[in-house]
Formats: sequence, C-alpha cells, structure tokens
Amino acid sequence: MGRQHAINEHIETYLDYYCNLSHAPGFAVLLQGQWGSGKTWFINRYRDKLKENDRKCLYISLYGMTSFSEIENAFFQQLHPLLSSRGMAITGRILKGLLKGTLKTDLNSDSKDDGTLNLQIPEINLPEYLRDADKSILIFDDLERCQIDLVDLLGYINFFVEHQDLKVLLIANEDELVKDSKYRIIKEKLIGKTFGVSLDFEGALESFVTMIDDSGAREFLSDNTELIRVLYEQAEYENLRNLKQIVLDFERIFNVLPKKAKEKTELVQDLLKLLIAFSIEIKRGKMLPKEISKLREAYSASLSRRVASQSTGVAQDEQQEDTPLQEVLNRYPLIGLCTPFPSELWWQAFFDKGILNTEELNQSILNSKYFQDENTPNWVRLWYFSDLSDAEFERVIRSVEVDISDRKYIEVGEIKHVFGLFLMFADAELYSKSKGEVLRDAKRYIDYLKDSKQLAIATPSFIDSITDDNHGGLGFQGKDFEEFQELSSYINEVRKLAQEENLTTAGQDLLVTMQNDLRRFSRMISISRYQYKDVDIQEYHDLPILKHVEPTAFVAALLPMSGEDRRRILSSLRERYRFNNISPRLIEELEWLKSIRHLLRLEVESRRRKVSGFVLATDIQYYLDNAIKKLEKDEIDQ
Repeated sequence: MGRQHAINEHIETYLDYYCNLSHAPGFAVLLQGQWGSGKTWFINRYRDKLKENDRKCLYISLYGMTSFSEIENAFFQQLHPLLSSRGMAITGRILKGLLKGTLKTDLNSDSKDDGTLNLQIPEINLPEYLRDADKSILIFDDLERCQIDLVDLLGYINFFVEHQDLKVLLIANEDELVKDSKYRIIKEKLIGKTFGVSLDFEGALESFVTMIDDSGAREFLSDNTELIRVLYEQAEYENLRNLKQIVLDFERIFNVLPKKAKEKTELVQDLLKLLIAFSIEIKRGKMLPKEISKLREAYSASLSRRVASQSTGVAQDEQQEDTPLQEVLNRYPLIGLCTPFPSELWWQAFFDKGILNTEELNQSILNSKYFQDENTPNWVRLWYFSDLSDAEFERVIRSVEVDISDRKYIEVGEIKHVFGLFLMFADAELYSKSKGEVLRDAKRYIDYLKDSKQLAIATPSFIDSITDDNHGGLGFQGKDFEEFQELSSYINEVRKLAQEENLTTAGQDLLVTMQNDLRRFSRMISISRYQYKDVDIQEYHDLPILKHVEPTAFVAALLPMSGEDRRRILSSLRERYRFNNISPRLIEELEWLKSIRHLLRLEVESRRRKVSGFVLATDIQYYLDNAIKKLEKDEIDQ
C-alpha cells in the first residue's frame, strides 16, 4: 500500500492473514466507519496491494442497487469486460445460466426456519478461479446504501462464504445497519471479525495529491500538509471525500494564478485556507454559497453583541445563541472569512456555479496586501485594516484623510471604498466622525468632482452592474449601511446630471473616434462588442449620446469609408439596440437614426444604377431598418 500509516496498520496485517489462508475461513470480515471516514480509500489501496501480489479479487459497490441481477451484472462486467462493452449484442440467456438454490436462515436462534430466500447466482460469474479459496476475495462496499432488503442481501452474501468457500470483505457504516433489528443476529452468523477504520488523513492526502497533474500544485500541497491537517482538526470534520474535492479544486485555482502570485507563499496559503473552510462548511450544510457575502453582516452582528454584553454586564451566551454563520466565523478566527481574498462574489461564483473569474482574480492580486509597496494606494492599505497594528491603522487612516482633503481620488469605485471604510469605522467607534458626517463629506466630494468636470460621465458598464458591490477586485466595506446605499444613489443622480451637461461635447469626440479607431468606437457604443474592460475607454452603450452627433457630419464621415469599415459601423449601430431592456433612454436616438437613414437613402438615389448604390441600399435595409424597427417596438412597449 505504499507508505504505511500505523493508524490502520493492524487492519492491513489481519487482512494479509485472512486473504492468505490456505483454506476457506467460513466467515466474512467487516470494515466499518462513518461516511467519508476513508473506508473505500483504504480498501482501494489494499486492492492495489492484492493486485501487486497477483491476487484475484472482485470489488462491488452496492450503492443504490435494487436487485441481485444488478450485482450479477457488476460481477459479469468485471469478469468479462469485452463481452460487457457497448455494442456486444449477446443475449443474457447465452451469457448467463441461473443457479437456483435456497438458503434457510434462522434469525432468532430457535432452530426453526424463519424463511427461505430464493437466490439466483449467475453461474457464469463463478469461474474456476473464484472457487479457488486461497486466491479468491470478494469485496462488497456501501452495504448500508443498498436498496435490497438487508436480511436478503446478507443471506445472498453468505452463500459465497458458506457454499462457495470464498473470502469476503464487507465495507459499511455499521451505525446504519444496526437500525435493522435483525442485523445483529445475521452478523453473528456471517461476520467473524469487525474492524473500525480510523481516519488516515495524511495517507489519504498524500494519495489525493499524487493524483493531480500540476507539479507546482502537488509540491505546494505536499509542503502544506500540516496546514491542511490543522484546519481539518479545527473544523472537527472527518470526511476524506471532501478532502479529495478540495485538492482538485485547489489545482484548478493554482493553474490560473499568474507566476508572480504563485511565488507569494502567503497568498497561495490564504487561498488554500479559504478554500478548505468554505468547502467544509458548505459541504456540512452550515452555509450556502450565496451566504458567503453575508458573513460580514454576521460578523458585525456578533461584534455588536459583544459590545452590548460588555455594556450590560450580561454574558453573551445568555443574550442570544450564535447563528450558523456566526458559528462558522467562530470556528476559523484566524481566517478572514468575512473579507475573503479575492472577494466574496468570486468565491460565491466558484462554489455556486464552478466559475473561475480569472480577470477579477488578477485584478485583486494587483491591489492585494501581498504586493504592497511604497506605491500601494493608502485606501488599499486601509482596506486591509485587519493586518494593521493599532499604530499602523492610525497612520494609514490619517493618510487617507489627507488624500480626501487633497481630492486625490477621482475613480468613483475608490471613493466608495474610502467612505464605505469610514462608515464601518464610524459604526465601530474607530473613527472620530459619525456615519452622518461621513455621508455628508462623501456627497461634498462627489459635488466637487462634478463641478470640476472630473466625474466620469459614463454610467457603470452592464457587466459592472452585475457585481456592483466591489471595485478593483475588493468588495466594498460598509455596503450594508443605509448611508452607503444613500451615497450610491446620490452618485448615480449626480452622474446623470453630469452626463446631460457633457454629452454634447462627448458626441463630437465620439465622431472623431469613429474616424480614427473603428474597434474602439464599436466597443464604446455597443455592449455586444464589449470584450474586456479598458480603464481609458468610456462606455456609452446605455446613454443616448448619438443624438448629440450631427447627422450630416456622421454621414459625411461614414460615406468615404471602405465598404467593410462602413458595415462595421452600421453593424455596431444594429447591435447597440439589439438587446431588450439595456436602457430605455436609447429610444431618444430614434429620430437621429431616421435622419441617418434619410440622408443615406438620398445618397443611394444619387447612385442609381451603380453597384455602390445597390450595396449601400442593402446595408441600409439590413442594418438601419432593423435597428429602427427595434426602437419603434420598444417605444410602443413603453
């Protein structure tokens, strides 16, 4: 079995003795343990050992089986894989002969027959080598998960032990078997030895790690075996099936990490810690993936309770019991579950949908504490407040106040980060101002940006709006406070005002972009062209900017273009209005579109009987007519 782990060494020693007996022992051996305790992993390792020693054995998982014929089919598939493969149309009558027999069982030890079990054993499934007791072992796993009546099932298995002189190993969670009142009596007749399989954590982890393909992930997990073991013990969780899934999930994450991130041991260890904690708690049913984003709220509630208990003198446990989420947080006090890296939504998408958002992961790495240097923004340092000493916290928060006073921040996302942090600190009495004063200062800051023409006029992109609770790969702190939500609404209102004031100028700039950079123009006006985010590209896919572009100037710029470039522009217009409910405001561009179509139709008329006129007319019909019909329909539906 490779490296021997002493924890179950006595079981392996006995199995060696049992399987090497030169005569039929006349009883089965039961390996029992809780679900996920490593029974199947142990027996699979032992099967490898039997194979290495040229010993014959058949392994059957009884999970979900409802009839003896299913067991027979499983035997047959292992004994005759070629005949069992798809496409072999041989009738069961040719392949299988039925050996009928009866097995009388005395269930209550009163020497009277309590019933007769009719057995159907597949004759073809008992070849000579299975009848050779010194080389034949049958293994039945998942005994308690079989759908066949337990009395009938054990009677069936007893046939192999008593009448075929085979050696039989049974794998089961015996706690489930004893729920059947007749089990103990049948066990006495069938099972001669019972062993409890102990959790061989290190052996299982070593085995799982060797299975993965990425050598870097294998090396990292091998170097951090102790970290994984400590977390498992801390969680008081004994389930090796989940450990295997954790190993495989870690490999997925490790594969997409950039090289510089893999070189940061602390970063990868923190990802591994979060993966383990979330995996265990989701698997054991203490939380759902969507509740990862609620851990901060649970932490705040727990903190408020502790403050209340200190002020009232009433013990916390006398006031209110912990919620399941608070229990999760209490179980891992040294892991930042309520502020996970790279973000709450990133982990939520990973566990809920299996999505690995590499773009957000890479962005988070850039703004993470793991790559902080003298150029790291002060607000990023403050976001990682939990890693700061008291003195460092005071120094960093003062630096951020100076940045605010100097109006250093112009990105709306950064501003929301800063004032969200201030709101949280004000609520926890770690900041000198109240939440109301923080909100007032934030609104004044937004007003300043608008008045100084520094407020970006484009609304957040459609994709950003899906994850509107983070920026730069970091989730907004304090987002659940009413003041934060009021600030977000205020920013949107001021932004709309800024849009109206600036769209005319922006429309002229957009026309210049169309003439110089078709790809950029398409990405600015059409969400379907939006492939990835560039910080220097304004997005107008939900703003009526085109009505601020002079139609004659637009057509004058469009007509000299090559046919391919002209169609790219018109295609972008069609795509702009293609989707429903992107923005009702785009209906304001309907008259502009009709003006463009009118001017182009005049051009077609001037090119009558010329191929260029025919091509232009076709383009108008395919692109503009469809776009106009879509907007006219939207106008009626409103």
